[in-house]
Amino acid sequence: MGEQNTSGLKLFDLLAREWTLQEAVVQVAFNEEDTAVLFRLASGAVSLAALKDSESPKVRTRMELDTGRTTIKPRENPIAPLISPQLVLDPDLPVARFGTQGFAGVDAQGAIVQITAGGQTIERGKPGDSITSICSSRSGHLLTIARGAQLNLHSLPDMEVLVETALDHPVTCQSMSADGTKLAAWGKGTLSLINLQGTSADACHIQCAGPVTDIVWNEASGHLACASSDRSFHIFDLASQHVQRVEGYPAPVRSLAFSEKGNALVTAGAYRLAGWSSVDLPHDDLPGTPLSTGKPGLVVIDTIAAHPTLDLIATGYANGLAAISRVGTPEEMMLHHEMGTSISALGWSKTGEHLAMGFASGKAAIATFPAQLFK
Repeated sequence: MGEQNTSGLKLFDLLAREWTLQEAVVQVAFNEEDTAVLFRLASGAVSLAALKDSESPKVRTRMELDTGRTTIKPRENPIAPLISPQLVLDPDLPVARFGTQGFAGVDAQGAIVQITAGGQTIERGKPGDSITSICSSRSGHLLTIARGAQLNLHSLPDMEVLVETALDHPVTCQSMSADGTKLAAWGKGTLSLINLQGTSADACHIQCAGPVTDIVWNEASGHLACASSDRSFHIFDLASQHVQRVEGYPAPVRSLAFSEKGNALVTAGAYRLAGWSSVDLPHDDLPGTPLSTGKPGLVVIDTIAAHPTLDLIATGYANGLAAISRVGTPEEMMLHHEMGTSISALGWSKTGEHLAMGFASGKAAIATFPAQLFK
């Protein structure tokens, strides 16, 4: 990883578009078509940015024929402003995908709302019993809504109910498998693994202490992992239904990710990226095969995001430092350091060309990477 420029500007200045919002960014989300990214704020307000950029770093990158050096020209025109719909969502619930272009959220009155890539809002479900969790498939064509222990699977955009089931516990955190056939739903110390195929949902239930704040799947290795704010996380072997808890982190494990290209599970919550080989994860109280990624430091990593096609991990530190590391190596690229704040949200686009970043200070940014940067 590396780049060269002769402009005197920092790398982030050349790669990124940035905006200042009024409060902390708590979630970043790309739509399925990779045309827009949504920034959700702590109050429930949202803002959107179009990914189309007439001055993308790709068109400003040149290779000098005589030296072979890669340079990136500075921008010449102002950055387009964000679109901010007059909408306030439930601040305790995330935004999910709605179809290929939009997003789904729960407004302050408890209604399901579609947010288009252009910032329009469309009510898709009337207020009813309080919604405790919302989740979509990766493709954006399925949506699961939990109202306590009642869980419904909807097709989009018509919101037809495909499956409905009542669990023995409320649901506050969900994650759907990549193919949309299975759902992991957590609440009150229980994780339910639910088959979404057919008209009724078969489920198995596993004890899992929490509170669980993030669930990720790795169907290639047959595992899923649950982050917990009690400074631990859980690994589940889907075939044997075995549970392994990994604890002792210095800070809450706010996010974790499987890197498909890197064949690894990596987590936040420590002073460097904590990771293990996907083919030998901790199991039966055995440590598995650890992977040292990036460089150790004195500041906790708050949030991470795995690149969708490369063996790279974006890391956000509590002191506002953003870096990109290659799995299993000390190789690390310092992307940006925002003083006086922390990085509160990270997310890659489907292609891995864009990295969206949110800060506790209210700053929002999109870094766009030319292919030459990650040789």
